[in-house]
Amino acid sequence: MKPLPLKKGSLISIAAPAGPFDRSRFRRGIALLKKAGFRVAFDRGIFSEKAYLAGDDNRRARELDRALSDSQSCAVLMARGGYGCQRVIPLLAKKPSPKIVVGSSDLTAVLIHLWKKYRLPSYYGPMVAPHFINQKNVSRLRRALTDPDFHRKQRLIARKILKPGRASGRLVGGCLSLLTATIGTPLELDTDNAILFLEDTNEEAYAVDRMLTQMEQAGKLKKVRGLVLGTFRQKKTLFPRAIEAVFSERFKNRSIPILWGVRFGHCLEPLFLPFGGEGHIRGNELVITKGIF
Repeated sequence: MKPLPLKKGSLISIAAPAGPFDRSRFRRGIALLKKAGFRVAFDRGIFSEKAYLAGDDNRRARELDRALSDSQSCAVLMARGGYGCQRVIPLLAKKPSPKIVVGSSDLTAVLIHLWKKYRLPSYYGPMVAPHFINQKNVSRLRRALTDPDFHRKQRLIARKILKPGRASGRLVGGCLSLLTATIGTPLELDTDNAILFLEDTNEEAYAVDRMLTQMEQAGKLKKVRGLVLGTFRQKKTLFPRAIEAVFSERFKNRSIPILWGVRFGHCLEPLFLPFGGEGHIRGNELVITKGIF
């Protein structure tokens, strides 16, 4: 299940498997995607709202199923994150065609599903309504979708080295709270021999500590080769010192390399991490050795 790079005029499908979103920001993002040279398709039902969800489970599942399986569509982007993705995954019935899928936050569950069941790599990256009001984000997305060497050109530099060292491995991870929520379910992620990337938002230090404890006690950190930590946003602070201190304390007796403060996750201009790709921690940088193509 290896996707191909997009070209000018390639079709991108948009789905909303999670929460409702700001329609004006969404339409602004669609306009910028078209200006970047892509065709864009989405169902009219994408604007549905049911409490904290973008319509009921069946609507969201049908939409995502169609977007993933459509052989004419070369990529699937998400309207936004928010709770709801785990509820639709058991309802997905169609096999996806090889394509580029991009999402983050609660979309962690969808990326895990595509990797575990189909070995389809994807991008942990920006979404339409939160991010594509920014021309810089759309330009970066265009390069990520069209340039087979994008993974060699994007620099994933950390603000700080929490634990020095070198490590190579498969890149898997996502939103910490979503990863802990998959433990004991069919979506539970295999992290053995992986470089694990983590991020989250609006979580206090004690909550991050609790989730790491659960990950540890479930054996999800035992054979990890390295950690790459993204944003852990609290209000306007992307890299809170209190959460940095939690990771420093919890891994003080481990010999694996740990990078703190790579700009991915819940921020205005997130970078792209290839879920299912391969990487190498070297100094203060995560070097991608194999992207999604």
